Amino acid sequence: MKDEYDLKNMKRRPGKVKVDPEANKMPISLRLDTSDISLLRDEADRLGIPYQTLISSILHRFVTGELIDRKEVSLKKPG
Repeated sequence: MKDEYDLKNMKRRPGKVKVDPEANKMPISLRLDTSDISLLRDEADRLGIPYQTLISSILHRFVTGELIDRKEVSLKKPG
């Protein structure tokens, strides 16, 4: 997979998806690897929360810059 994609020439699909600014959540559909979903469900069970809540939390932390990359942290270890 490429590190970067040129999205300038992409065309918008007919019909705009309207986002309700008053809504807290918006339903979406996406395809994920079965093994990833299995691991997410196991972790959600361990934490005692629904797996979709866990996925939402992970995405939120990513887009707000709160999610820390393990590889990046291991590179910064003093020593």
